[in-house]
Amino acid sequence: MEIRIDRDKCVSGGVCAMFAPQVFDQDDEGMGVVNNAAPAGELAAAVRSVVWRCPGRAITVHDQEPASTEEVPEARR
Repeated sequence: MEIRIDRDKCVSGGVCAMFAPQVFDQDDEGMGVVNNAAPAGELAAAVRSVVWRCPGRAITVHDQEPASTEEVPEARR
């Protein structure tokens, strides 16, 4: 899971730090920051909830799938 906060969109509402303090915090200017770049799996629901609660829509989450070691077979013709 990769979590990002767009500082241009952040409105310093503090929702992220309030609902998922294990992952988010606020800096001296009140802007949201990610303080846990690799949260444990049980925090995923809290992080996704914060994405929808963020008033500035500044938080994005991207799931990272492990790379496959198997080759993808060619399409049949």
